[in-house]
Amino acid sequence: MYLLVNSLRIEILPVTPISQNCMMIWDPDSADAIISDPGGDLESIVRLIESKNVCVQSILLTHGHFDHVGVALPLQTFLEHKYQKKIPILGPAIEDQFLLDRVVEDASQFGVYIQHASNVTPTRFVEDGDILQFGEMVFEVMHMPGHTPGHVIFYEKNARFVITGDVLFKGAIGRTDFPYGNEKQLITAINQKLLILDDATFVLPGHGPVTTIGYEKGHNPFLI
Repeated sequence: MYLLVNSLRIEILPVTPISQNCMMIWDPDSADAIISDPGGDLESIVRLIESKNVCVQSILLTHGHFDHVGVALPLQTFLEHKYQKKIPILGPAIEDQFLLDRVVEDASQFGVYIQHASNVTPTRFVEDGDILQFGEMVFEVMHMPGHTPGHVIFYEKNARFVITGDVLFKGAIGRTDFPYGNEKQLITAINQKLLILDDATFVLPGHGPVTTIGYEKGHNPFLI
């Protein structure tokens, strides 16, 4: 799926058998780009990057689940070879380190095969309130625990979109039935940090279709 959001371009590429939304976001004027949540299908992600002639500046991870981070490390290796420079993996928050340390194990336990899957240690864990800038793209990091303890989202205020990972979907929220999940915590974070954004803000979720903050305020049964 391709979106034009103000001056930025967004390509949503479902990957893995779970159809996780890996995204490439780029500025066509500068060709600066980021990749979010590369969970699998490394070859498809590489083809997307090369088809747009962009320069990926960073890999962003919303949380530590295998379908969101499975090929982050081999993608980093490919990009650093391609550009001959360091390409950082940024995020999630440090509370998700235990998930990043068991990516391969968890994928196997869920019966999901991800070619090239690897455990991953990010270049830097991020914190609530961090500002990440890549050319004209500026993302505010918001810590949104509940689905996982270290889940973060990335908000681009100027272009009015937010990468929500598995926090908020169209008509749903992230599952909280894991031993480390917390539904009350998740809904509180959504109410306090997401639903205060402009209604026209696009929500780019980790699974499923794009939605908006305004639509979720009026239609999401978990938030009404």
